[in-house]
Amino acid sequence: MRKAKIGIVGLGAIAKNTHVPILSSFGDVCVEAAAEVDTKRAEVVTKKWNIRSLYENYEDLYRDTTLDAVFVCLPNFLHYDAVKGALDHGIHVFCEKPMTSSAKQARELVDIARKKQLLLAVGYHMPLEPNFEETSKTIRSGRLGAVLQLNGTFVSAGPYAGWIPSGDWLLHDKYAVVYDQGSHLTSLIISALDTRIIEVAAKGISTMHGFDIFDNIAGIFKTESGALGTLNVGWKSAYRQVSLEVHGTGGSLLADPSEIQIRYRSYGSLERLADHLTFARKILTSQASKLYSDKRRADSYTREDRAFVDAVLHGGSPLVPGEQGLRVLEVLDAVKESIDKSRVTKIG
Repeated sequence: MRKAKIGIVGLGAIAKNTHVPILSSFGDVCVEAAAEVDTKRAEVVTKKWNIRSLYENYEDLYRDTTLDAVFVCLPNFLHYDAVKGALDHGIHVFCEKPMTSSAKQARELVDIARKKQLLLAVGYHMPLEPNFEETSKTIRSGRLGAVLQLNGTFVSAGPYAGWIPSGDWLLHDKYAVVYDQGSHLTSLIISALDTRIIEVAAKGISTMHGFDIFDNIAGIFKTESGALGTLNVGWKSAYRQVSLEVHGTGGSLLADPSEIQIRYRSYGSLERLADHLTFARKILTSQASKLYSDKRRADSYTREDRAFVDAVLHGGSPLVPGEQGLRVLEVLDAVKESIDKSRVTKIG
């Protein structure tokens, strides 16, 4: 059986806790090499997972190995050079989100991958979580009718509520919350609506003294299909919340990782009663759902990694190709421009 030879660029938390363990569990994968500047971290991870070759520089990794693909797991601002280097060496790439720091850079990488006939995948796992997948399927089924509004929220305590030292870069990027949490939320919105966002108007505030960053941002968007929506991301929230609220001509839906509620206009009295009972049961069990929620996140990571490996070995497309990663960055860039210039920004 042929095995996909995989390299890991960056052995931080997402690599050592998620991608390396998952890839090492696949019988048709060999995690053959890694690049990491932190030698102590590198020695621990490579020894634990029997990674044979270790490099301090990813360019050396690209030159010295015959890899089929690499997983780029570096901080956001380092993605572009690492991905471009791999593509230039003819290596398929899975890049953690967001693909780059701008749509211009992402567009260049997508063009390179297309010309070289290489896979370029982006690590957006949230649309694969069960309740968000059900959201997308419900919208596509037509049961909600024409979508009128979609409100998306991703708030959390933020990286300064006990972040690891390697995460300090988040505090030196004025728009880190947009390209970090906003990246995930935008991928959820795009996956759910399956239509382009064409206009954005946004505002940002900073509540952190001594840091020149926007830590809370709210935006309004319009889609090509005529739906309106909101995109809200922020740090310093007491509770981590990721949710989508969808309203259409035929019904409404509210989803987060723990539960999903759907109300159809055509509901009769018995359907409404059954729905309320189901919702009550979900409330009673939600306090004990954290471990299950963590498992669902792990399952979504496994699915995206499995799909990428299958595409490398057998052809086909990854679950989130570079083109979709580019669409996300077009929206994020529009949010940034709207805040900077205090105006509505058009996309495309």
